[in-house]
Amino acid sequence: MKTIMYLHAGAEMYGSDKVLLQLVTGLDKKQFKPIVVLPEHGPLEKALATNNIQTEVVAYPILRRKYFNLKGIFNYASGYFKAGKVLADLAEKNHVDLVHVNTLAVLEGITLKKRIKKPLIWHVHEILLSPKFMWKLTAYLSAKYADKIVVVSDATGEHLKKAGYAKKNQIITIYNGINILKQLDNSDFRQEFGIPKNAFVFGHVGRINAWKGQEDFLKVSLKLMPDYPKMHILFSGNAYKGEEWREGKLKKEINESGFSDRIHYLGFQKNISKIYRTIDVLVSTSNGRETFSLVVAEAMSCSKPVISYNIGGPSELIKDEETGYLVRPGNIDDLFLKMSYIINNTQLVNVLGQNGANRISSIFNVKRFIDSFDQLYERINNGRYE
Repeated sequence: MKTIMYLHAGAEMYGSDKVLLQLVTGLDKKQFKPIVVLPEHGPLEKALATNNIQTEVVAYPILRRKYFNLKGIFNYASGYFKAGKVLADLAEKNHVDLVHVNTLAVLEGITLKKRIKKPLIWHVHEILLSPKFMWKLTAYLSAKYADKIVVVSDATGEHLKKAGYAKKNQIITIYNGINILKQLDNSDFRQEFGIPKNAFVFGHVGRINAWKGQEDFLKVSLKLMPDYPKMHILFSGNAYKGEEWREGKLKKEINESGFSDRIHYLGFQKNISKIYRTIDVLVSTSNGRETFSLVVAEAMSCSKPVISYNIGGPSELIKDEETGYLVRPGNIDDLFLKMSYIINNTQLVNVLGQNGANRISSIFNVKRFIDSFDQLYERINNGRYE
């Protein structure tokens, strides 16, 4: 049995957090023993413990904008080297055979690889667009130190390759696996949030940040609402720590919109399937940083059509006019046309939704995802890096 140490960037339950949980719980435990290291306590830690996955908390710094100043650089370096010894001691104590770093924002895998002299897999869930120096730096470091770079979509891999550092065959794509959410009941959020049963609901699910595009969705929805009195929209998700102001700004815009009785802010919701049962169509307005979009895939698995900007991961998940609609990135007029088209042709919702569910179950299923990592780990542990 080989022991794999996973280094992750947080302990919440969003995209990459859920992917990590799915991976370590799904591995062949006769071959691999996972140890997950988190930089903080949180819901992910509890979920791992529930699944009997060894979990350690080590306060290592995560590459964030707050470190992009003189004081921040000092604090980052101090925390980085202090945590490096703790991680190495932990790895040696547990006889770790392989290191799996689960995001570009965690650089601690570099010194860990050097200290314990074991292979490193760098699992990339993000596309860094700015600042440009950070994209170049992380692309260089991952190419220099990773034995394999796993990306969650072809778009993610192409963006890394553009930096010019990746070696031939170093980058491979393993799509995230999607659990078909079990229909335990038919409950939704309509009654709880005052949404009529006959309302047509567009939903936006995801972190409230600079690139998820909540404002684009709100802007188009407000243009549609005067002509469609049965149309409602909802937002689910919250902001990163330190960026709560974004949440406040969105709520203020909703309250001042004139349609606040038809706009519902749910915040973070643990029961994601209940959200998908509430909406008729998911709208994704993320910019080019969206590498895979677990939200898009989950909605499709729940037989919901998706209208999305034609970027990154969503463009690989969605079949235009078959499982939903792809929109020119950032084009408000095109988004307006697609949303108005589907609300005028509601008979398409079930057809597009079922096509999406079929696509997820055949191409983006959990078994393929887990098997791909099982095989990759086995090859690397046997010294095969082709």
